[in-house]
Amino acid sequence: MEYFIPVVLALIAGYYFLNRPFFSARSRRISKARQNAELIKVLLNLDEESLPQLFALYRQEFGDGPARYAHQTYLKWKAGAVRPNRETFRRFLLCLPKVMSFDLKCEILREFREAYCSTDNHQLTIYTDNWKETLAPLVKNIIVKANEAELPDFLQKRLRWLADDDMEVARAILAKSQSRQSLHALSLLEGEFSNIEQLLDNRKGRAKVTHVLRLPLATITLHLKRR
Repeated sequence: MEYFIPVVLALIAGYYFLNRPFFSARSRRISKARQNAELIKVLLNLDEESLPQLFALYRQEFGDGPARYAHQTYLKWKAGAVRPNRETFRRFLLCLPKVMSFDLKCEILREFREAYCSTDNHQLTIYTDNWKETLAPLVKNIIVKANEAELPDFLQKRLRWLADDDMEVARAILAKSQSRQSLHALSLLEGEFSNIEQLLDNRKGRAKVTHVLRLPLATITLHLKRR
């Protein structure tokens, strides 16, 4: 009996290592299928103007039948209930970019960045007499970090059209647009400060107001106080 347990353990270990490549390969396949589903989901989160363009291009390039299938399963893909098959994935994300307009490519790039570039969350306590001096440097750092953010390697390797020259132009345009968006959010906050100060005046004994500032690739939760 004392020899039986080590022998059984050895057999189990041998079985595990012999079959490990099979399980690893299967895990990779499942992971890739889920990855495809997530990429398709990002693509299907396009705005109401861009999404019809996408389906129209699909019909134009691949015919009514495949386009009908893509459209019928659209909600299921978006909800993650159904994973797109390999051919549909290939058509959407490898073939369609060749015929997409520049504006549509810019919109898809924006969606990919929002989905796959890391988003920072900041908590900041500021006072009504120096809020801008405290907040402005943080917003500036967020803008720099957002401009330098890169899509993950697996995405760039699979979707090689992201490295095309027109996409480099799209990145530069998007970076400038997002920088302006962040600075605009800061200027809007300045306009809202009269309302915030009124709220602080009305809060006797609780002189603090919480305000959330949403920027591209970052969220700042502000705790505003009077001294």
